[in-house]
Amino acid sequence: MTTTTTTSPPAPMLRDGVEKIVGMEGLTLLHDTANGTYHRVGHLASAMIDLFDGHRTSEQIASAVNAQKVTPVVVRATHVDALTRGLAGRQLLVGGTPGRRRRTGLDRMMPRFIIARGFARVLAPVVRIVRPLYRRGPLTAAVLVALVGYAAGLARIITAGTRPAAGTTPLQLATAALIALPIQLAAILLHESWHGIVCGVHGQPARGLGVAMLFWVMPVAYVDRTDAYRIRDRGPRVAIALAGMVNDGWIMGVTTIVASASTGTTHLVAATLMGYQLILLIANLNPLAPSDTVSALEAATGEIDLRGRSRTLLVSTIRRRRLPGYLCGLPATRRIAYMVYGVLSYLFATWVVLFVVWSLWRSIAMTVQGVPS
Repeated sequence: MTTTTTTSPPAPMLRDGVEKIVGMEGLTLLHDTANGTYHRVGHLASAMIDLFDGHRTSEQIASAVNAQKVTPVVVRATHVDALTRGLAGRQLLVGGTPGRRRRTGLDRMMPRFIIARGFARVLAPVVRIVRPLYRRGPLTAAVLVALVGYAAGLARIITAGTRPAAGTTPLQLATAALIALPIQLAAILLHESWHGIVCGVHGQPARGLGVAMLFWVMPVAYVDRTDAYRIRDRGPRVAIALAGMVNDGWIMGVTTIVASASTGTTHLVAATLMGYQLILLIANLNPLAPSDTVSALEAATGEIDLRGRSRTLLVSTIRRRRLPGYLCGLPATRRIAYMVYGVLSYLFATWVVLFVVWSLWRSIAMTVQGVPS
């Protein structure tokens, strides 16, 4: 069996389609326009990349960086070679062939499919309407109304529950579920749309609307807002992450009013919707899944790819692999926190798969036995 290794070019240069920008947290990013991916690079690496002109050798680049006094540490040709090997492995240098982003780890358990690439154009008229209203006062009011909606909905669920009243027939339950399902799908579309709308307000339109298969078994709608990496400030990125949940709070509030003021089929549909909305709220609050809460925490704290870094640290430690450079200098407390988070993430993934399999098996068994599930 033969193995291939990535060698560094003698005179490196970024290939066409790779641009260097300064984005979130003031970090330098390399944007591969061919597949839309972003790659973070440090301050020293950025200074080296500025000298990648296709003529300078590693020794000349190292000498030039030392002359600029970018770092008190002496930069050697081996450091430049290590950087160029890493960039070459990602197909970012001349001679590389751009391709689709390769997913690793648990990301392979969540394939994504874009179903509407022109979604930003659909949202553009709404973005133009929202932009002049996007001020502290209206935003504060929107968040407060959402919190009131959540509070009212949770209070009703606690006091009245989501179970149907005694005497409700299976046909009535099925009818309510069939009516509630498309309404909830429309609510999910609104949730994702607001991510895209706020992203557009901050000048980075969403790339498209898609569907991801969480652990290959659970469909999850999403808006591709990758270009939010270009936004430097934390506040806008937090707002983008939480926009969908603010929308959900409004919808839960309206649903609570309808459930409280109605009877018959309308009441049953509203009660069913409240059950759906409770599940969606729990999913969005989950800190161990790719949820809005995780995105907001990363944006607010300046953490970068919390889930990915935790899993990389955990797997590398278990398999005794060399850690990537960005994880080598972690303080002990932060390393332990990452490890714990990674373990919990894997346990959560296992629980989700087992729960879905068990639910399907239970439904099939009850159907075969003639007992309604």
